[in-house]
Amino acid sequence: MFEKSEFLYYLFFALGFVSTSLFGFFYRKKIGLSIKKALLAVVMIYVPSVIWMFLLFWAESGFQTFGGNNIVRVFVWVPLFALPVAKILKVDVRDMLNFIAPLPCAVHGISHYGCIFEGCCYGYPSNVFAIWNPELHEYRFAIQPIEATIAVLVIVATVLYTSQMKFSKTANAYPVMLILFGSTRFFLEFARDNEKLFWGISNLAIHAFIMFIVGIVWLIIATLIQKKKMVQQPAMKKEAE
Repeated sequence: MFEKSEFLYYLFFALGFVSTSLFGFFYRKKIGLSIKKALLAVVMIYVPSVIWMFLLFWAESGFQTFGGNNIVRVFVWVPLFALPVAKILKVDVRDMLNFIAPLPCAVHGISHYGCIFEGCCYGYPSNVFAIWNPELHEYRFAIQPIEATIAVLVIVATVLYTSQMKFSKTANAYPVMLILFGSTRFFLEFARDNEKLFWGISNLAIHAFIMFIVGIVWLIIATLIQKKKMVQQPAMKKEAE
């Protein structure tokens, strides 16, 4: 039998998937996806992403420990799982990437609240903005709800950005999400009482930094390609005339 804290932890993990599916159900209208394709996309991308999350942690632990329930590890990998899904479902890759951009944050934003009750996402011992840790039996800085809430705010920012771009086929929503989430998560890692590798930087801080760099490079390349197309279009039109 699960203890109450463990039950709540796994309940929020399950709610992470449920909330992502519900968000995808409503958000799909903005992208122009059918209900069937949207829900299939969520399941077909979520399942391999979670499996890869556990495999990455297993590899990082020297193939000693299987676990590591933290979706942050796979944010940069999710587009690779989305590409074949887009082809299978016959959805434009850019539409698929814009559709999934907020989804990793939706998983993290909801499921991470469960880490208040169990898990390894502890803040340092504190009497300021602290919550009771049932496993360590002491008050710890409430980093978990802060991380979860910021993930939700990144969802809002990503959706607003995509809306401002009028849901165009630029696929820039995903790198924008990586930049926002990666930069904030990198600094939040310093408030977590987890193992540090060097200079107070943890394993997940490195994942967050990579996320930020990938987002920056992706956005720069996408912008350059877009500008090149804008230059070529008038020339092609002139030749056609």
